[in-house]
Amino acid sequence: MNLDFKAILKTIEDADVITLYRHTHPDCDALSSQNGLCSWIKTNFPEKRVYRLGAETTDQTVYPPSDTVDEDTIRTSIAIVLDTGNKERIDDQRYAFAKQVIKIDHHPNLDPYGTQNYVCEEAAATCEILTSFFASCENQIMNHEIATYLYKGLLTDTLCFRTSNTTQHTLEMAAKLASYNLAIPELNRELFDVSCKTFHFSNWIRSNTQLFGEHLAYVIIPEAIQHEYNISASSARNRIDEIGHVKEFSIWALFTEKTVDGHKLYDGSLRSKTAIINTIANQYHGGGHKNASGVKDLTENDLQNLLKDLYKVSN
Repeated sequence: MNLDFKAILKTIEDADVITLYRHTHPDCDALSSQNGLCSWIKTNFPEKRVYRLGAETTDQTVYPPSDTVDEDTIRTSIAIVLDTGNKERIDDQRYAFAKQVIKIDHHPNLDPYGTQNYVCEEAAATCEILTSFFASCENQIMNHEIATYLYKGLLTDTLCFRTSNTTQHTLEMAAKLASYNLAIPELNRELFDVSCKTFHFSNWIRSNTQLFGEHLAYVIIPEAIQHEYNISASSARNRIDEIGHVKEFSIWALFTEKTVDGHKLYDGSLRSKTAIINTIANQYHGGGHKNASGVKDLTENDLQNLLKDLYKVSN
């Protein structure tokens, strides 16, 4: 992992106030990298003021509530933005008031918005980058709490080490984290066991999956169904794995419906086995990794055009 970890450490050492950010609709990698870095800084530099900002959260597991700070505090801070490919997705746009912005991420660096950029596209998760960073700091402390945060993010972003960007380094970092006496079976249950209602919702997804050609599968979840199962749009899109692992599907997509100013729009999660889909997602208000991307604010016409574009690379 060819990143200048010494420069990251010096930036943290030199700062008195640090504000930490993650992306909107945060997943466990975003929240775990934010909370893991916060815990690491507080453990090793207890004199520093560190704040975790962002309004949204996830219901996959429990994280501490975000901190509340005023604009003046942000202006005195360095901002570290984690797991966020482009500045429009940063959850709390006040990050721009900070006197310095550091980007730590593993998404394609199409928007190098930071005054310092530490991006490793080969990493499976931002938590993998942080694990490597912490391991390089010989005089700093790692502990069970920090390792637990990072393992959660690493495990979920790799879908239990099944994604195509899971590498030897990914597994080595997971092993380092596991050495801090992690309760691995319990963490797996915490992250992936679902309620009975979610189980039935998953059945709905499978029953309503449609085919576009032979190798592209997709499902559209109306607002009424989201209300019926009492599930947020973000959590619904996290169930995209329900239509993965089918031999015939080379690309699969899950879209959630929403109403904005009286108009129906769609946000979506896209996955593929080998086809490169992030270049397509970039054309539809989205982006991400080559085999895992997202799109947002699609009209019905956009959605149909997206399916046509995905179909072209699905065979």
